[in-house]
Amino acid sequence: MKFVNKNQFESKEFALSAQECLVQRRSNPAPLILDIRSSEDYRAGHLAGANNLPAEFLEDNLMQLPPFAPLVLYGYGDDEKTALSVKLLRDNGFDELAFVVGGMDALTAALRADKSEVFLADYPADQWSAKIEEVLDQRIRPALASDGGGLAVNKIDGEKVYIHYEGACHGCASSSTGTLKFIQSTLRVSLNHAIEVVSV
Repeated sequence: MKFVNKNQFESKEFALSAQECLVQRRSNPAPLILDIRSSEDYRAGHLAGANNLPAEFLEDNLMQLPPFAPLVLYGYGDDEKTALSVKLLRDNGFDELAFVVGGMDALTAALRADKSEVFLADYPADQWSAKIEEVLDQRIRPALASDGGGLAVNKIDGEKVYIHYEGACHGCASSSTGTLKFIQSTLRVSLNHAIEVVSV
């Protein structure tokens, strides 16, 4: 994979073709793939395994990205938002970084040519609960359980997720601050940047 060269940003040595992206995402370890388009376009169709983090929200969520993992991002094409996003990540210490030339259009063409690849279409409303529970099971509940705590989802209302804490987490000082922010940020990066988590 060709990554950003800090001293040669203009050289485009960090560019990655759509075909190369599909190969790299099957590698081990695979890069973290960011879709920097709007949540609406992401939910209409995106590369399987990609995380949605729209360009305008990228700066506020840098702390949620793994600092040493390879990153690949794609947008609408070789546009200004893509260039600025690459520069923002590079300037904040993300050295292993590449962007997909041609963005989503190029990936669409590559996916159609590769029968082993599929799109993840928008999840229907009745599947949101299952996707949220999946992220909680994989990335949140194990961390809480290590401290004797847990959480349950009370209800989902649009993009608001209402939770209540269990065990040691119930009444914990950080449950309404740091822990809540971590849960919300994880769901946003994994599923949708507009998700809001409310503790009840």
